[in-house]
Amino acid sequence: MAARRLEVPEVLRRAWGDEAAEAFAVWLAGVLEERAVSRDEFRQILSRLDVLERDVAALQADVRELRREMNERFDRLYREMNERFDRMGERMDRIYHQMVVQTRWLIGALAVIGTMISLLLAIGQFVR
Repeated sequence: MAARRLEVPEVLRRAWGDEAAEAFAVWLAGVLEERAVSRDEFRQILSRLDVLERDVAALQADVRELRREMNERFDRLYREMNERFDRMGERMDRIYHQMVVQTRWLIGALAVIGTMISLLLAIGQFVR
């Protein structure tokens, strides 16, 4: 950016004098040139910011869509796991029922065998 000569207001010229006002104008022009951007550079920056804004908006939309998809997948997985656990619970209930039935049959069979052995021993006592 080429340094432009700055016009110092007349009130400053009168208060400071021509030499001080010119020195101030040169100093201020240098500071502005060093730290300011031109209109063209500013427009380029704005256009880049617009591109970034669109990209960020697109990323936000993608993230929202990804979250929605992941929530659907987790919900489906949660339902499937609950169904599997429910089926496992039902199977465990059936297995438990079968174990109770078999245990009762075993105890009943042992009681019958014990009774028969007792009867045979009692008959054996009378036969002698």
